[in-house]
Amino acid sequence: MSGKIEKLTYVNERGESIVFSPASSFHVNFKDVSGLSDIRNAIYSINSMGQDGDTYLGNRIESRDIEIVGYFKERNKERAQAMRRRMNHILNPQYEATLIYEYDDYKRVIGCKVDNAPVFKREPIFEQFTIQLLCLNPFWREEAETREDIATWTGGFEFPVPDGLEIPIEGWEIGFREPSLIVNVYNDGDVVSGIRIDFRALGVVSNPSLLNVNTQQYIRLNLEMEAGDVLTVSTGYGEKAVTLNRNGVITDAFRYLDVDSSYLQLSVGDNLFRYDADGNLENLEVSIYHNNLYLGV
Repeated sequence: MSGKIEKLTYVNERGESIVFSPASSFHVNFKDVSGLSDIRNAIYSINSMGQDGDTYLGNRIESRDIEIVGYFKERNKERAQAMRRRMNHILNPQYEATLIYEYDDYKRVIGCKVDNAPVFKREPIFEQFTIQLLCLNPFWREEAETREDIATWTGGFEFPVPDGLEIPIEGWEIGFREPSLIVNVYNDGDVVSGIRIDFRALGVVSNPSLLNVNTQQYIRLNLEMEAGDVLTVSTGYGEKAVTLNRNGVITDAFRYLDVDSSYLQLSVGDNLFRYDADGNLENLEVSIYHNNLYLGV
């Protein structure tokens, strides 16, 4: 028998979890799971008198419904009852949760909430359960964000082995600054996604900005940053935010956002970004974080 099996792990906001798979006590055969790769596309259009057909206005991917049907792999009624109580406790509709899909090394994650409390049905041998989950954000994502750095310092300090610490007399450098002002952020997902940008000041920096070379849209902050400052801009739908971390104190920084700024998005494929500043550009480090978003597993 192959060691590769599909499994779903439900983790609530308290960190409590249940694993659903053919090998779990909460047995699930994946032919009885729906919604993992199904999406609904709502198309908006208008028409007028005398018009043949409709005029396309736009579309959106609707929220995702996932239904899990399985049974308790337990014949003892007392232990089955304990499993039922555990499921009710963990799948509390009041909790935010994450659903993790895994098959061998492949892993995808999606946010969810319990749409209906688990439904239990007594069968001749094992007790059956049905779980309905609602994913308001319908896209699966990778477990960890992808990070791309622009203008960062790369370590150059080495410890040769086995002769111990050896420092060259000439040309010795602890690190060096990456010379490129441009980075390509590749979106390997299925749809456009937002980004999170960290502007970090090594010294005084005036008015940092990030430009999308392809679209000429940009984000600019009208602020003189001090050494150690971190400006963070998030552009994802429903996640738009600008914060300033100064001396460990995080404050809202929307007021520094230039009025002509755009909330930069990642198109599917290549995206070229260039960073800049009005003063002391050499003191600026920039990192771009994003999640690849997928229509199914």
